[in-house]
Amino acid sequence: MKRIIFTFLVTIIVTSFTTAQEKETLETGKIYFLRSTGFQGSAVAFKAFIDGEFVCRLNNKKYSIHEVPVGKHECSVQFGGTKSKEKAEKFEVVVEPGKITYVQLVFETGLFINNIYCEEVTENTAKKKMEILVEDTKCL
Repeated sequence: MKRIIFTFLVTIIVTSFTTAQEKETLETGKIYFLRSTGFQGSAVAFKAFIDGEFVCRLNNKKYSIHEVPVGKHECSVQFGGTKSKEKAEKFEVVVEPGKITYVQLVFETGLFINNIYCEEVTENTAKKKMEILVEDTKCL
């Protein structure tokens, strides 16, 4: 009798652990940061943030992958520092379960000021750009 109860309890624990893992997998998505800024600004690494948290130092011709919970997230990018600056332009993305959201880091030069910001791109555009990019797995 004790053996049957023990087997039953082990089965319940294993089943609930497996279900929790599957649910956790379904409750996340990914944000890809892509950087292909050309020659301008290529010597400086951009600092990328998700929800105000520093996630990556990304050099030119690189991309990075970040798993995040499903829902709205605020992305930003800046030249220096590992703390998100108030002045950094914020960009909101919605991450869906098991899906990838592609965010391009854009460097814009002007006569008196340089600007970097995030913009979402389609999967087709991202895949085309990623043909010449290399994944940066150690971007922290």
